[in-house]
Amino acid sequence: MSVRIVSDNFPLIVIGVFASLAIPNIVGAAEWTAEPAVTVRREYHDNINLSTQPQSSVLGTIVQPNLDLGMKTPAWLVAAGVSVTQRRYSGGASALDQDDTTLIISTVHWAERSSWQLNASHLKTSLLTGDQINSDTGVVQTQRQSETKSISPGWTWLQSETSQLQIQYLWSEVSYGNSQNVGLFDYRYQSASATYTKHLSERNQVFVTGGYSRFDVPLTGFRSDTGNAQVGITRRFFETTIGTLQAGLRNTESFTRGGNPIYTRFSTIVDGQIVDVLVQTGVTQDSTDQKTSTVYSGNLERKYEKSIVKMGLSSALSPSGSGGQAEQYSYYASFSNPLTERLTLAVDGNVVKTRNFQGNITNSELTYYEFNSGLDWQWMRDLSLNLRYRHSRAKRIFETTAADSNAIYLSLIYRPLKMSMSR
Repeated sequence: MSVRIVSDNFPLIVIGVFASLAIPNIVGAAEWTAEPAVTVRREYHDNINLSTQPQSSVLGTIVQPNLDLGMKTPAWLVAAGVSVTQRRYSGGASALDQDDTTLIISTVHWAERSSWQLNASHLKTSLLTGDQINSDTGVVQTQRQSETKSISPGWTWLQSETSQLQIQYLWSEVSYGNSQNVGLFDYRYQSASATYTKHLSERNQVFVTGGYSRFDVPLTGFRSDTGNAQVGITRRFFETTIGTLQAGLRNTESFTRGGNPIYTRFSTIVDGQIVDVLVQTGVTQDSTDQKTSTVYSGNLERKYEKSIVKMGLSSALSPSGSGGQAEQYSYYASFSNPLTERLTLAVDGNVVKTRNFQGNITNSELTYYEFNSGLDWQWMRDLSLNLRYRHSRAKRIFETTAADSNAIYLSLIYRPLKMSMSR
């Protein structure tokens, strides 16, 4: 018998409890801050849909104002950030037009030997034209907007000068809005973890992490429960080099409710455009599956006189809109170097391999490559200009060839000095 982490009303309980903590009795001095910014970006894409068929190039204009607010006392920190992104495209790509919103709230309360944290967010983002790599990137070739709500409270206890315990909980709900026909399903995800960290020396610390998570797809009745345990070490090799490596095991038990259709993903041509479609190839039966596998992650950072090099790798079981969780194997590397006092060169690359071994959609394996390079120019004290080039490639298992995309971004960022007021 599986055990529920929380009831459906638990997120509301969490909000209520932490809201009472997050409204401090302001005594003494408090610093209030406001930091506005506006980004205007012009984009060029030669294959924004990541399709394997010839595509027309499109131009896009993105306007993104955002505002960060904060209040800090000796015992409290409360911060909020809100941004609105307006995306408009030409070249017959008006279907990609989208208005995205982001709201993030966080608070920290410090006690003598412990601290309480609460993060909450509400995001409406474009799945196809967004800038983040996640488990759904490259899955579909049509514009979809996802809505994500999340709450994450946590507690950190400094047991001694060399050891600490951190407990974290996450609740999130993701919806796509009538997207089942392209293979995207709303889901809920919850996780709880505890990490114990011990400093062995000035250069070395070790940690042990244990966690449990639940993934639910209400429409199909699919769910999976995962327990994991990992051990890791962080070592500062030199003053300029630091690395972290952790590894362990995870065990996932999945339940598939019978009576739901099984879909296989294919690509076909509709109205002269190649699209991916789902074709019913069977019906699910009540079944339970159990799988044990390794999980690992690592990163390395090296600072030179001016430049910084970072690299890392990881394996994870990530929530996905494709009807089940996705096994993801990720590799990345980045390099940044100031060419002058105001001009900085940045280069980075990512490889993400995603495989859905759960749920009722088959034929969904995907390998996604991304390379970025660009220049950041601090034109004035409050004005900066960014130029970026991005090459993307998606190889889907149900397609015989890979889809390539090239994009150029030119951004003007206005960020006035942070406004601060004490009382």
